[in-house]
Amino acid sequence: MSAAGIALFALQLTPPEVADEPWRRRLESEIYTVVRAAGLTEDPVVYAANYQRYFTALEAIDAELGKRRFLLGGENPSAADEWLAILLCLHDLVFYGLYKLNRQRLEDFSNLAHYTRDVFSDPDLRKAIDFKALQRRFYLESATINPQQRVPLGSINLNSPHDRTIRFGAKVNEAEIEEKQKKPGLNGEWVRKTSGHRHRIGGGINAKFPAASGRYHLYVANNCPWCHRAVLTRKLKRLDDVISMDVLYYRRDPDRGWQFRPEESGCTPDTLFGYRTIRELYERIGSRESSVPVLWDRETQTIVSNESSEIIRMFDQAFVKFSNGAPQLYPPSLRTQIDGINNITYHAINNGAYKAGFADSQAAYEKAYRKFFDALAILDYMLRGRRFLLGDTLTEADVRLFPTIFRFDPIYYTRFNLNQRMVRDIPSLKRWLDHMLAIPGIAEASNLEHCRRGYFGRTGNNIVPLGPRYRP
Repeated sequence: MSAAGIALFALQLTPPEVADEPWRRRLESEIYTVVRAAGLTEDPVVYAANYQRYFTALEAIDAELGKRRFLLGGENPSAADEWLAILLCLHDLVFYGLYKLNRQRLEDFSNLAHYTRDVFSDPDLRKAIDFKALQRRFYLESATINPQQRVPLGSINLNSPHDRTIRFGAKVNEAEIEEKQKKPGLNGEWVRKTSGHRHRIGGGINAKFPAASGRYHLYVANNCPWCHRAVLTRKLKRLDDVISMDVLYYRRDPDRGWQFRPEESGCTPDTLFGYRTIRELYERIGSRESSVPVLWDRETQTIVSNESSEIIRMFDQAFVKFSNGAPQLYPPSLRTQIDGINNITYHAINNGAYKAGFADSQAAYEKAYRKFFDALAILDYMLRGRRFLLGDTLTEADVRLFPTIFRFDPIYYTRFNLNQRMVRDIPSLKRWLDHMLAIPGIAEASNLEHCRRGYFGRTGNNIVPLGPRYRP
């Protein structure tokens, strides 16, 4: 049987359904027929034309797969998905090298490699396709395009992580992202306290907390990653002149917690009340909490929220008319995907770093350590072929990830014993970090020196390490 016959046989493994037919015709006309025309011709003009048609088709399908998990939009792959996944595997195995369709590999697309691994997570489909046999058939088909009749030893890797279940799984309830204080955990496992002030801004001018310029005030500490994402969102949404802000000292008072030290570089006084600690602000309303960030309402003289995930969501959604056209970080079309990424980012990475660093037992530390680097491996693959976590668009998912990755090499690697490897050792993640720092406002809202002094200045011998340093 010819290589074409073998491939078409593979594409017919699953009986077609009516809904699959348009996709089958599209895959055959836009991909397989074009591939063969480019790969078997001796005319450079024909090759070039079909080369362009092929990658135009892949780009279009890649974009469609950024919106849904599978071609027909269901929760499980269809026959059309199986056909496409086989063709995509053949791209790396055959088309790239043999047919000189070498503009980019699957991993260089935003979605195609992840999608292929997702479809082939079905063990029955894996067993049904003998890719080495298919590869040999194509490579030995023509002595014109492969005069030495050699077959490469490379194989397709379908075992790497993929992001499809994260991005397109069941919608995550915000409450499920929070720590469950009463849930028994591993002995020695550190548990973050939940925030108790959870009001919302929005709902129009008659709401208790309507969006308004000059009404709200944000209290933050630059070394706190939860504050950091609030500061980042305020900056990205161009709300500097809409929501005022005070910056606490990066070291806490042993008895009173977060304190104001305006004499220190980068810190401010409490411009609203002249307090010396944030605890005084909480005591003003009869609260026993003392965490930051805090979003304060001047009009009702109370705390709107001290939950950073909800503060950044309010900055993005409630203050749209004040943000001077800044793009949405949580657009409706991407919310399910953002929620899915936030779930793994929060548990394994944002909070996971603290679970490793503050663990009271070796077992709890090792558990958090493994989850942290497993999650980084997923992010590594997610960012291959992408500028940001969901493609070319900056979203809330990137903002929530950034504070941890920003602190990782200079702080967490040493301070929290997360020493498997650094971000600088993960090219895709380092490239993402560089992209983030290049966005106007991001570097300005990220005070690394406060982070260093805040994390290292209250442990051990209080020596603050001088390196490593970020380089542009």
